[in-house]
Amino acid sequence: MLSRQVLAAWAKSDRESDGWLSLVRHCEDAAEVAGYLWDEWLPRSTRRFLAGGSTDDVARILGRFLAGTHDVGKLSPAFAIQVDMLCGPMRDAGLRFPFPIDHRSDAPHSLVGFIALQGYLQSVGFNRRTARSYAVVGGSHHGVPPTTSQAVAGAERREKHFGDAQWAAARDELIAHVIEHVDAQSLLERWASTPLTRPQQVLWTGFVIMADWIASNGHLFSLSERTESVVAAADAWRELDLPAPWFADPPDDLGDLMTDRFELPPGAVPNAMQGAVVDAARAMTEPGMLIIESTMGSGKTEAAFAAAEYLAAKFGLGGVFVALPTMATSDAMFTRVHTWLSNQGSEVVTSVMLAHSKSHLNDEFRGLDRTSRLVDIGTDSDGTPTGCTAEVIAHQWFFGRKRSMLADVVVGTIDQLLFAGLQAKHVMLRHLALANKVMVIDEVHAADEYMRHYLIRSLEWLAAYRIPVIMMSATLPGDQRVALARAYESGLGGASAGGDDIGGDLGYPVVTSVGVTRSISTVPQETLTSVTIERRDDEDATLVALLRDAMAGGGCVAVIRNTVRRAQRTAGVLRAEFGDDVVLLHSRFVAKHRSDLEKELVGQLGREGRRPKMRIVVATQVIEQSLDLDFDLLISDIAPVDLLLQRVGRLHRHRRERPAALQKPRLVLTGVLDWHAEPPTLDTGATRVYGASRLYRCAAVLDGRETITLPADVPKLVQAAYAEQVAAADAWTATMVAADRQQAARAADQRDRAETWRLSAPSGRDLIDWFTKNTLDADDPRGYARVRDSDECIEVLLTRSVGGVVYLLPQCGGDLIDTHFEPPSRLARKALNSSIRLPIELSRPDKIDRTITELELRMYEGWQSSKWLAGELVVELDESNSAEVLDYRVTYDENDGLLVDRIETQ
Repeated sequence: MLSRQVLAAWAKSDRESDGWLSLVRHCEDAAEVAGYLWDEWLPRSTRRFLAGGSTDDVARILGRFLAGTHDVGKLSPAFAIQVDMLCGPMRDAGLRFPFPIDHRSDAPHSLVGFIALQGYLQSVGFNRRTARSYAVVGGSHHGVPPTTSQAVAGAERREKHFGDAQWAAARDELIAHVIEHVDAQSLLERWASTPLTRPQQVLWTGFVIMADWIASNGHLFSLSERTESVVAAADAWRELDLPAPWFADPPDDLGDLMTDRFELPPGAVPNAMQGAVVDAARAMTEPGMLIIESTMGSGKTEAAFAAAEYLAAKFGLGGVFVALPTMATSDAMFTRVHTWLSNQGSEVVTSVMLAHSKSHLNDEFRGLDRTSRLVDIGTDSDGTPTGCTAEVIAHQWFFGRKRSMLADVVVGTIDQLLFAGLQAKHVMLRHLALANKVMVIDEVHAADEYMRHYLIRSLEWLAAYRIPVIMMSATLPGDQRVALARAYESGLGGASAGGDDIGGDLGYPVVTSVGVTRSISTVPQETLTSVTIERRDDEDATLVALLRDAMAGGGCVAVIRNTVRRAQRTAGVLRAEFGDDVVLLHSRFVAKHRSDLEKELVGQLGREGRRPKMRIVVATQVIEQSLDLDFDLLISDIAPVDLLLQRVGRLHRHRRERPAALQKPRLVLTGVLDWHAEPPTLDTGATRVYGASRLYRCAAVLDGRETITLPADVPKLVQAAYAEQVAAADAWTATMVAADRQQAARAADQRDRAETWRLSAPSGRDLIDWFTKNTLDADDPRGYARVRDSDECIEVLLTRSVGGVVYLLPQCGGDLIDTHFEPPSRLARKALNSSIRLPIELSRPDKIDRTITELELRMYEGWQSSKWLAGELVVELDESNSAEVLDYRVTYDENDGLLVDRIETQ
């Protein structure tokens, strides 16, 4: 029988209803939820990792124990004093409240619980190190681990914040009660000799956070004073209705899998590259990493999904995360993932999420939303089963910002993976989400030095959890391949299988397997394609004449510029000549407008597109990756050679009839002021984006070439451009050496800045002092640390004021929207469609604070009550679609997107 002191303790309260939840009941609720999570949600691979050398049953009890003790620290004066009316029963039970209890933030209940559980475990035979490894799980359940200084401060203030001996005795009694409740008495001696590793502590913390959040859901667990919890937990779990882990069950024959999953035409067979990928996956005896390098449009994605199925089936993973470079590429991939999942059999139920901040714009994803119990979307309208379509749902519980990654299958930007290497609140929950899944990372070459620093640390953690990783690229430099392999091998335990034997040109296409051992599978060359290279000056008249000549019989052409301003200017020139046949696409369109433009272009220029007779698409790098666009002619500013080859992947991408003048693939290089100079004179905008070194290196490896043979020349050009020494004319040497030094300094600066916020490695005893910074949420738009090194970091919403009445932009619906009161959710979500990032002129380091301060003064008061719009910065345009921000005029144009011009002072 529990004492009055323990029974009087409270865990949660509602000031409006005066309701409260017993601490005993909440601890038992959390323990019961943990049992259900273990039995019905956690995949086999994660259970095996958390169990370590113990049995599944023993690990299940440990999970219930850790969840059941996570809030023991709420039995303390520093916590209980928060609600006056709930202190009375505790005082009546004999618990003394010191007065005054100031500086409560010095002793959060998670810290009190950590110290209490560590002390209890030491009292029953654990040594200090082992006790800490278990106690730190509860001590970190609010998303931030304890620090040594906190623990010392807590000890100094123990009497005031922790309470006297009666409080300590009550906490020990509650711990003992949880041990008895979960039937852990006989296991304490075993645990005392087996400390948790740091990676286990991280995953157990994520597990406990998830159990706590479910047990804290007021809809599932209503506030009441009763302490019995088992029946309530069973009812709550049924109502929550989380789907079981995704279960991969691929057919033995790869051809059958490819035909079934990807709706290939009858008689289609896997190509050699796809066969090599799956063979490498099947050959793995332990989880490892596959690096797939093959041409654009060669079927890498299908190969990766097939390999993911075989790896998940072999090692017991419960999901897949597909990481893409951008939101646009994530949206494009989501449709392919949805098709793949839907073709896995009618008995399969899979929760899926599109994990980026604009997922609400994706109609296909929104169509999967299920806000109550699961609905069978794999049946005909009359209820007759279709017999082949799996049930794919977007479960309501995963719609929180911090919960989306916990769904079975997630498609999102690579940021969601890089955040795993960032010191950020609740990063443990993200680690748990990733540890359940096979990782598929597309366009891995797109990460710059800053992002790659986080990617390397994330790979170390994934390897420590024994998570299979599949990476894809058409153009991966050899030094990056080596660095990524070493990171994964380091996470496995530091025993590298080799040195630089996987660097340089390995052949192409090639599949590299990394893990306990290394292997390289070079695939026979595919059909060779010769692309003609031309170099043209940067005069407008030259471009217009080129297009008039090339498109005399029609055609679809891409003109890719390296900066938004340059693309806007080029589009204006071409519209004057070609009218409505010109379309502009770049990153400075509001989200809904850009999404609509991309859908329209894919609908016209994709594999099954209704191709217009003539189309000129002027774009920036946004069409470089993953968008399925096929052009008859490519005109591109010079770029780093790996990225330039990505652009070439949009040239004659699919087999189809083409205009007579555009039958052969042709690349026209622009963006150089003087091709005859040694080295060529570069456009300053391009050097700001990419750095001069990588542009000179591209020019050097292409110097004298009139053709590129694909795919044979891809690895040769990429490895040559990224070699330590690049072959170039003697007259280029001094300029290139200076540019290389500048690039090296820039890369070192990026690594240094990223290191400031990077998590430490998986090695180490425990999570104490795991964070060295005052952390914010990783996905908080106001977070200090980001995983992309971008000056365009201020996101705003655009509205339009006409006669004092505020409207959404026409591209977002044009609705009238109230700014003095909270708008309806429907309108609030539409307002989010108007998001856009301000350009560098307003967000570089010397301007960012002034810009944010000015925009905060303009925030709409009524929007601060909206769960959708609270905290959003707004730029309100006038009737001419313009506004002043600092000393700049910003204008939104239907054709050109956001224009920014300095306001000239007299």
